[in-house]
Formats: sequence, structure tokens, C-alpha cells
Amino acid sequence: MRGNHNLACAIDPALIAAQEAGRRSMETLLNCYCREVAGPQGQLDVGSLFGQNDWPQPVHMALKQHAGDSAGVMHLRFPLSGARLLTVVDAVSSTGNYRYRSLFYVKALARPWDLLCHEKLARLLLRELSLQTDTPPNDELMAQIRDSVTVTAAVLQAARPRAFSAEPLRAFIESEQSLVFGHPFHPAPKSRQGVSYDDMLRYSPEMGTRFPLHYFAVRRDDLLQQSVLETPCDRIIARQAPAGLVAGDDFALIPTHPWQARYLLTHPCVAEALRAGRLRDLGAQGEAYYPTSSIRTLFHPDNPYFYKASLNIRITNCVRKNAVYELEGALQVTRIMRGLMPGLQRLFPGADVLEEPAFISLDLKLEDAQRNKEVTEGFGMILRRGFTGALRPGVTPLLAGALFGNHVHGEQRLRELLALSGQRRGAPWEEVAERWFSRYVEQVMYPVLHCYFAHGIIFEPHLQNVVIGVGGGLPQQVFLRDFEGVKLVAERHGAQQLQEISPQAREALWYSDELGWKRIAYCLFVNNFCEAINQIGAGDARLQQRLWSVVGQHLHRYQTRFGDARSARRIDAVLGGAPLPGKSNLLNRFLKRADRATTYLPVANPINMAGRGAPWN
Repeated sequence: MRGNHNLACAIDPALIAAQEAGRRSMETLLNCYCREVAGPQGQLDVGSLFGQNDWPQPVHMALKQHAGDSAGVMHLRFPLSGARLLTVVDAVSSTGNYRYRSLFYVKALARPWDLLCHEKLARLLLRELSLQTDTPPNDELMAQIRDSVTVTAAVLQAARPRAFSAEPLRAFIESEQSLVFGHPFHPAPKSRQGVSYDDMLRYSPEMGTRFPLHYFAVRRDDLLQQSVLETPCDRIIARQAPAGLVAGDDFALIPTHPWQARYLLTHPCVAEALRAGRLRDLGAQGEAYYPTSSIRTLFHPDNPYFYKASLNIRITNCVRKNAVYELEGALQVTRIMRGLMPGLQRLFPGADVLEEPAFISLDLKLEDAQRNKEVTEGFGMILRRGFTGALRPGVTPLLAGALFGNHVHGEQRLRELLALSGQRRGAPWEEVAERWFSRYVEQVMYPVLHCYFAHGIIFEPHLQNVVIGVGGGLPQQVFLRDFEGVKLVAERHGAQQLQEISPQAREALWYSDELGWKRIAYCLFVNNFCEAINQIGAGDARLQQRLWSVVGQHLHRYQTRFGDARSARRIDAVLGGAPLPGKSNLLNRFLKRADRATTYLPVANPINMAGRGAPWN
């Protein structure tokens, strides 16, 4: 029997995916560590360094391979553990957006250089952090990093990168389900704890999945709901329910995510409510819904609302259950935005929000307050407005994260989009990229800044909260979403103005003016624009500088047209070179801080470095 010499048959797709997932984990971990720890503490150097004689040979080879570029060696020192790390990066990055061009090597005291894998690197970084902060090792974060790599490997095996569909809502679904790698500055961007591997495959959006909702019927006496619409939430849900599914006069339907339904059915209080006839399990029924990038928000093209369901799964930082005070807060933000949107759209015609105008859950009024809260939060679901009546003709909604925060996959799709725009205009690539980005910056920056400066409303315009409406090859609309993350400046929205919600909901909504600015500046400039520029200008430092100049020009233009003394203080500081706030995701997870208690570290401000050349209009 002759041996099989076909190399393709010897390639194990699972092994390749695992290696790629591990590699990407190392890149994101190092970017986090460089931005949050090594850079600020002066433990990072990039360039031509001394001591090359003992470098691993692959480092020399990678440098020669990229000799025509601006590649250099990254050298990291770990002073308390006594280790050093070497790798090749394609250029110095003031914002920490490094692109790595070699393997990663570590040298412990009196030991030779050793090749790093993602496990070794994670242990090295976490050990150094443990020594620096005098805290015990964070085994939970280590488990989250491993879980993130496992999920990423599974996603990579299923991923089939291709151009988005020509049908707008189909393209939107594809963009929501295309995030192969996740947040580029999070230590465990794909971590999903509390769910089995098989269920992860079944319910993860990146697997291209869809599934029917699981319905319950709850007695109206136990129904908990609010709505700012003329129609109550339960009636809206009943209209969208599968044909023939009727709760009855004394009951109302509540849809849940099918995984959450399984969790709820194991809860003793839910089991008792079912036995007592206060609740009915109607099972999974109807047409399949698509999970979006948040995993728990579900979409069907024919339903005018998204369903943002509870999930008792820890996804990255938080268990994604809907607390009542969060649902109340989202409705309060909807009330405020409904009053502001006509004026906002007169100023910025492309701006829109996906409001959250109604929620539903149940309240069993149990003596055990904690158990009662668990059930209420477990069933909690909010309606988020969809694109019906909001999407302009010929416009396709695409998740910003699918283009800017998705590493090589996003870069490929973004280049395809820009190439299409360039073909229509017959313009050089750099001009097309600059014009496209300028339109995007204007669409998203102006309404976000105006809501904050003029009205004290703090949006979170990070890459998963922004949907870009693309038409004619250019951004035509921007949809801001996730009212759970929207906050209010406490000094401008007092208790008297928020009487319709509970004290707990008010407290959760309030941010100081300073913290509100940090949140906006981080999401807008660092999480959003920084990643967009890094993707559009990949490998082209001159184009990246030009794109940062576009941001500066729009900041100046916003202040000239719409600003006041309040905005001048913030905008002048940014234009003057003040560092930008960077969210410390690695340190937050390592120190187990709540999201509200997050800290921000200074990130170099490329806007001032880029100068102010006039952008394309």
C-alpha cells in the first residue's frame, strides 16, 4: 500500500485553528500589557536594540524579512520576575496598536531564550502583575483566557470570510455574526463562562447560528412591564409570536433565549411557579432568530424590534442578566432621547438611535427577596427598536466592529468596501480612504459630542454600539445603540428630572461630568477611531497620520459650528495634545473591578502629532 503524500490530507484544521487562536490571544494580551503596564512604567522599548548576539535566530530572520519596512524589535522587561521578552513588530505605535511579525521569546534569569505559547505568556504576565500589585494569582482570569482561546479556535474552524450580502438586512446579520476575534484590547475577548462547549457552538453568533425563541406564559397578576409606547410590551410581543401561540386572557407571553430557558427551568422558584400554574412552559416555537454580536440580543428581519434577553452567562466581564434598574434606566434614556431626536436630526441628519422603549419580566413577589430577584432578572427582556422606517433607501447597516475591530477579517472587508467606493469615483486609494473615513467621523462624532456637551447624555460609541449605514459606497447614517450603557451627567439630570424611575435606577444612570468625558473620549477616540485608523491605514504610517488629522479637523469644525465654553475646554485639550483615556481592561479583570469602577490610563494622543491638514469633504 503506497503512502499518502498529499500534504493537504495531513493538515489538521482543528490544530491550525488552535494555533491561530493562541497566536491572536498572545497579540491581544501583549497589546493590553504594553498599553496598561509596560509602556507607562518605562519597561518597553521598540527599535534597534543592543545585545543582538544572543537573540533567537528567528528574530534575526524576521527582521531581515521586513528589512524594507519600519519593523523593529520589541523588548519587554519584567523587573520583579526578572524575565525579558523579544518579538518583532512592524513599527512603533504610539497608541499600542502593534502588529507582530515574529514568534515570541522569553528569557528568564540564567536561562536560554524560550519560545512562548499563549499559556506561558499569560502565566508570565499574570505573575508579574501579581508581584507588582502584591495580590494572589488570578486563576479566574487565567481560566477566562483559556476559554477565550477555545472559543476563538472553534469560531475559526467555522468562519467563512466572504463579502457581505447585497441584501441590506442579510448583510447586517452577517456583520453581526462575523466577529472572529473580538475586542483587540481585552485579555479574554471571547470568554463565555457558564455555558458548555456544545451550547457555545449552538448559540454563538460567530457560528452563523439561528434558533427559535423559547416561550413562557405568565399570569398577568405576576407580569412586570413598562412601555413608553402607546402599546404595552406584552401586546407587541403577542403580535410577533408564532401563529397559533396564544397565552389566554389571564396570561401573557414572555420569550426567552433558549439557553436561558433551560437555566430558568432548573431554578426552584420557577419550578414551583410552574407547578402552581402561575407560569406555563410553552417550549421553543416559531421562526428562527439570529443572535447578534452581544450573543443575547436576538434579531429577526420581520420583527420591528430586537429582543435583548437575559443570559446567566459571564461574557467577557459581566453576567449578562437584565436587572430591573437597568431596564428602567434604558426606558428613561428613551424618554429623554425621544424629546431630543427631532432637534438632533435637524443638526445631524444622518444620526439615529435604536431606542429601547419597553421591557417585560415577571415578579413572583416571593418572601425570599434574593430568589425573587433572580427570577425577575432571569426573565427580564427589553425591546430595542429595529431598522423599520429608519433605514434610508439603498443603505446597508453594518456593525462597526465587523470592519474596524475584527483584525485581518475586518481589514479585508473594509478594503473591499473602500475599493468599491474607489471604483465609483476613480480616485486614488489614499483619497478614497480619507474621504470615507471623514464621512464616518462626522456621522458618529458630532451627535455623540453634542448629546454630551449640550444635553449631558453620555453615549458609549464603541465598536459594538455603532452601526454604520453605508450607501453609494460611503457612510450615510450612523445608528447608536445599547441604552443600558448610556449614562447621564449627574450635575445636569437631578432627581427631580428622573422621578419616573427608582432611586437605584437613578444612581446607576448618574456619572460625574469628568467620568462621563473619559467614557466618551475612550470609546470615541481610542476604542473606535484608533482601531478604524489602524485598519484603514494598515502598514501605512503616513496615511494613518493623515486620518488622525481628519479627526482633528472635525473636532475643530464641531467646536466652530456647535460648540460653547463647556465643549471648548475639552476639545482644546485634545487638540492641544492632552493624552487620551484608555480603559484598563487587563488591570480591571486582574483586580476584579466592577465596570463602573474601571480606571483609565493615558494613551498617547496622535491627533496633535498628525497636524491639521484639510480633510476631504
